[in-house]
Amino acid sequence: MAGRGRRAAFCLLLALLWLTPAPARAQDPTPAQGGVTWLSYDQAAQLARETPRPIMLFFSAPWCYLCKKMQRLVFSDPQLAGHLQKQAYAVLVDVTTEPRLGEIYEIKQVPTTIFLDPGGKPALRLTGYQNRADLTKALRFVSMGHHHRMSWEAFSGRP
Repeated sequence: MAGRGRRAAFCLLLALLWLTPAPARAQDPTPAQGGVTWLSYDQAAQLARETPRPIMLFFSAPWCYLCKKMQRLVFSDPQLAGHLQKQAYAVLVDVTTEPRLGEIYEIKQVPTTIFLDPGGKPALRLTGYQNRADLTKALRFVSMGHHHRMSWEAFSGRP
């Protein structure tokens, strides 16, 4: 009987360790050379008022594997960074330190990428991992105003 209790306690301890997120590290607002230059939400909103462009909100968390993968493989790409720099304002939102934005945009999972049109209205929501090609296409969809004329599914060729 004592062996069963110890085994249950051990299993409980393992489950708790597995569910406990890794220690949060502060995210660098500007990733490695050649990557996306991140702005704060307030900076992007101010810039969009001065020079209207879409805003791309990337909702992330320090414990999110797919978020880190996107930052490492997608947002570090110089070509995507160049497109974003010219056509939109990019905002990195850590939902653990900025929960208010997560609530405003009803973020239920990370990663989530939301494109706001130049008027500040949500134009496109993408959940889960997005590769460079998908994000480039999404940026074109919003920045060229296609979201006013057709659905994302029709534009992207996805069901």
